[in-house]
Amino acid sequence: MSKIKIVTDSTSDIPKEVAKEYDISVIPLNVFFGDEKFKDRITITTSEFYGMCDSGIYDWPKTSQPSAKEFIDLYESIFKEGYDSIISIHISPKLSGTQNSVNLAINKMPGKDITLVNGNTVSNPLGLLALFAAKLNKEGKSKDEIIKTLNEKYVPNSHIVGVLESLDYLHKGGRIGRAKKILGTLLKKNPLIQITDGLVDSFGTTKNHDEGFEGLMNMAPKVCDVLEFDTLWVGYTSNQELANKVEAAIRKLPNAPKNIIQADIGPAVGAHIGPNVMALSWVGDWDEKWFFNK
Repeated sequence: MSKIKIVTDSTSDIPKEVAKEYDISVIPLNVFFGDEKFKDRITITTSEFYGMCDSGIYDWPKTSQPSAKEFIDLYESIFKEGYDSIISIHISPKLSGTQNSVNLAINKMPGKDITLVNGNTVSNPLGLLALFAAKLNKEGKSKDEIIKTLNEKYVPNSHIVGVLESLDYLHKGGRIGRAKKILGTLLKKNPLIQITDGLVDSFGTTKNHDEGFEGLMNMAPKVCDVLEFDTLWVGYTSNQELANKVEAAIRKLPNAPKNIIQADIGPAVGAHIGPNVMALSWVGDWDEKWFFNK
């Protein structure tokens, strides 16, 4: 039986303990404060990152993808460990150049069994794709079966619904995508975002985080009915109290999932969405009306 390794990048925001348990390798993106370069979650922690953002000392950070050489080094080390093939699952090419680096690396490693899967998303849904691929791997599915399930079932049905403090960070970082359509109508409201076709998209606003919390709770029972692997992720940036509040409310639901994973959204993604974000991520169905229905 082929020994398969699952690889993703740090924009997946996959918790370290989950990556370790399921044998997932995570390559870090680069984060810059001015000319100072950091490796996402390697040479800068999430708390250090948001502390630097809040300090007022630095300009707002920027990010860049790993180089092709970094991917080559990672892939070579994986093969040296005795793996036969690699499934590399990465952030949407509409949001990052990471997949360009992957393709360059693959082209420089002829004869090596490496397959790039376009996650077509970012943050917690990308982490879920890597996790679910690793679970299929543990179940003994073949590489072709895993890739087919990812491309035909999981990638098209991966979702994130988030309540942001502001769209300013997405706008400054050039990642605003289709959410640009509501920039001029926000006033003091909190934008609601999702990922559609690999781009950041908006589907409305809330008056504040309390109303956003209410919306998440409106949709949670419906989301819990459609989950793959009975797994839901609660994401947050800089404010874990928000995530604790969301998780506690979901656990009280009669159809609460067995696996609720809190995942702090790290530097590479946090640089583009800012502080005080709360989000739900899952693989399954989704209808925007779920958020607003009482």
